[in-house]
Amino acid sequence: VLQVLFENDALVCAPARLLHPVRDIPPFDSARLQVPDWTGIDITKESQGRTRDADSIQARMIQVVLARGPWDVVVDDDGSGEVADIVALRETERELHILLVHCKYSSEPQAGARVEDLYEVCGQANKSAAYRRDITAMLTTLINRARNRQRKYGHSGIEAGTSERLLRLRDTARTRKPHLTIAIAQPGMSQTRASRKQMELLASTEVYLREIANAGFEVYCNV
Repeated sequence: VLQVLFENDALVCAPARLLHPVRDIPPFDSARLQVPDWTGIDITKESQGRTRDADSIQARMIQVVLARGPWDVVVDDDGSGEVADIVALRETERELHILLVHCKYSSEPQAGARVEDLYEVCGQANKSAAYRRDITAMLTTLINRARNRQRKYGHSGIEAGTSERLLRLRDTARTRKPHLTIAIAQPGMSQTRASRKQMELLASTEVYLREIANAGFEVYCNV
C-alpha cells in the first residue's frame, strides 16, 4: 500500500485519501481503549488464514466478537477487496446492527506508542464508512465473497450463523434501520503508553466516521 507522509503527521494513502489529525478536537479518551486478553497471540500475525491460525490477531478478535453476541451471522471476510476482517450482523424487528472489525499486525513484537502502527488501520476504517450508503450492496458483496471462498477453499468464512441467514439479512436490509459500528484492533498499541499523536489520530478517525457514516467507533489495543 503506497503511503506518503507529510509534516504534522498528515498522511496520504491510496486511493488518494488524506488522513490528518484534527488538532482542535480533544484526543481520543484513553478510558475507551479496550484491551482483550492477547495471551498466546503473535501480535505480528494479522490474519488467521485458511489454516485458521489460533495465534493470530484476527482469531482472537473473532472470539471477542462472538462473546459480544448473540449475532445472527459473523463472517471472516479477510482478503483483497474485503468488507472488513470480521463482519458481525444482528437483526431486530426494526434495526440491523453491523459491526465491522479491521485488524492490523504490530510492526514490532512489543506494544508501544508507534503512530505508524495506526495509520493503515485507521485508513481502512475510514474507507469502510462508505458502506453506510448502501447496506444491501455491502451484504451482496459479503455474500458473493463467501460463495467464492466456499468454491475455492471449501470454507465460506462464516464463523457463526449460516449462508441462508446471511441471504435473509440481505433481503430484509432495506426495511431495517442500520446501526453501524466500526472497530480497529491493533495490539501493537499500548493503552498505558499511548502517545498524543496516536490519540489525536484516533479522535480524527472517530469524527470522520461519525460525520460520514453516523457510525460508532471502537479501539482494541494492548496493555
